[in-house]
Amino acid sequence: MKESLKLKYISEVRLSSYSDFEEYRQNLLISKDAYIPLSILEIALRNALDTYLTIKIGQDWHTDNTFLTHMAQKKIKEVNDTLKGRKETDSKEKVIAELNFGFWVSLFQKPYQNYFRTKDLRQIFPNMPQKKEIFLDREEIYKKLDHIRRFRNRVFHYEKVINKDHYNDIEKDIHFILAIFDDELADFAMVLNKSEQRGV
Repeated sequence: MKESLKLKYISEVRLSSYSDFEEYRQNLLISKDAYIPLSILEIALRNALDTYLTIKIGQDWHTDNTFLTHMAQKKIKEVNDTLKGRKETDSKEKVIAELNFGFWVSLFQKPYQNYFRTKDLRQIFPNMPQKKEIFLDREEIYKKLDHIRRFRNRVFHYEKVINKDHYNDIEKDIHFILAIFDDELADFAMVLNKSEQRGV
């Protein structure tokens, strides 16, 4: 690509974060390769949590102010307001679909610890390893999910993820979370992604 086009359409400010244009190009490819696994993880987490909370708290858990923190309630109100502004129904299904990844990750924070003990986590993540293999509790899962969330936000906002040491193993981290849902789900995401890369 000509230098004039790079500066006009990508901008000097954006390119200044990269050592050269090749690094910028590689960053785009890494972001593209992350899209499918991230999408499947986000949808799986949302649906698994909705199923679990519907059983644990009730069909309308998303309106239960004794369960949700003030911040979570605010996020749900924002979604309801958005749906009403678009003249769409604010049904539970619509609200669930509109809530962002950060909302679902936040449910693993400390205020919800009584709802996410080991026996609860196993309902959400049926393929979670035994304690003697890998120790996983609410806090550990939150750390892993929040790390993926930060990466996901950078990818979805077209920011730099290449040559950042803390994202070196991000593909393994995403695969790990998918695998504690189900090995087949993890394999589906990774095989689909490899197929897409080959143009199959």
